[in-house]
Amino acid sequence: MQMILTQGHDDLRAAMRDFAHVMQAANADDMPEVARRRTRFSQLFREHMGQEDAMVSALRQKPLPPHADTILRDHSRAMVALFLSYSDHIKYWTPTQIAQDWPGYRHAVLTLQNGLYDRMEWEEQHLHPLFTGPSLRAA
Repeated sequence: MQMILTQGHDDLRAAMRDFAHVMQAANADDMPEVARRRTRFSQLFREHMGQEDAMVSALRQKPLPPHADTILRDHSRAMVALFLSYSDHIKYWTPTQIAQDWPGYRHAVLTLQNGLYDRMEWEEQHLHPLFTGPSLRAA
């Protein structure tokens, strides 16, 4: 399970790097390519969130170490906040708004990406070890 989540993070990181690279050289005239990259990332993001949510729900049904409850609660809260931020971003940054404020859009995308990079790093450090079980982490 942990490998599935880690692969999902790797896919998201690759899509974000690709999108950031395209945006550095692009401008508002390149909207079709930007829209394609944006849609690809959005699909990966939604798929990963659904997969992760299902796996975390299944994890909650297993015996877990005492500290796991705090980790799972923090994760749930952070995912709601991240999803709301991403939804707000999509609603605000319409193609018209992007064309009117290309530098602002690039900044907003990179800010959102940085937040997701930080979130994935936290998950890999705190959440993913819960999938391996305490006996595999003891040393």
